[in-house]
Amino acid sequence: MKTIHYWILGMALLQQACGSLRHPPKYELGTGYYKFKQEGSKFKPVFVETSEDTVHIYPEFEDEKISIIPTRDEVFQNTGFDVDLTTAIFKYRNAQENLPRQLNYEFNGHLYLGYRIDRYQVHYSKTPIGFVKNSVYHGITFGAFGGLGATAVTPWSTNYQMMDEYHGLIVTHGFATMVGLGRITSGLAIGWDYLTDRDKAIWIYQGTPWFGIIFGLNIN
Repeated sequence: MKTIHYWILGMALLQQACGSLRHPPKYELGTGYYKFKQEGSKFKPVFVETSEDTVHIYPEFEDEKISIIPTRDEVFQNTGFDVDLTTAIFKYRNAQENLPRQLNYEFNGHLYLGYRIDRYQVHYSKTPIGFVKNSVYHGITFGAFGGLGATAVTPWSTNYQMMDEYHGLIVTHGFATMVGLGRITSGLAIGWDYLTDRDKAIWIYQGTPWFGIIFGLNIN
């Protein structure tokens, strides 16, 4: 499919390679400050130090003590500013003028800025040989994006006010909410496109909302 966004995939591979040299990706618990709690307790600020097979938890305040119960579920959570490269893998547009509803596959790329919550949950399952530890990650982010893209400009998308057919440059902005499960971050977006060339005044989708599925690559 020509509309597969190879630049996003290439950046994902590059980031994964560079990230392995610097620090664990967001879907892995790494060394740093977190909010921590065990089952039946409240969140407390801690500093976490991780190694290959060990996690050390240090209270942020010296007079605060944390009692670790090895068989209870543990939750680590942090929040922060989120910067992503994103692309809408398709756009749904409502009926306009002489055209019915549309599902478009077109090249687009954005810079996304938002607020992110990452949560790492450690479960303990009882087995005949003892307790087995399993980890689950999920994250959520919400924010705004803006960028550029291409769109087909045709006689029918200008209500037959011009007869040329070409791909025009559009400026896009919108809002999105994405969920991270392991390596994948994707979600829902609403956006607005603005054609930038001579036919912007007659393009029937100028400034009209679209809805779509958005894919993100975290870069901070």
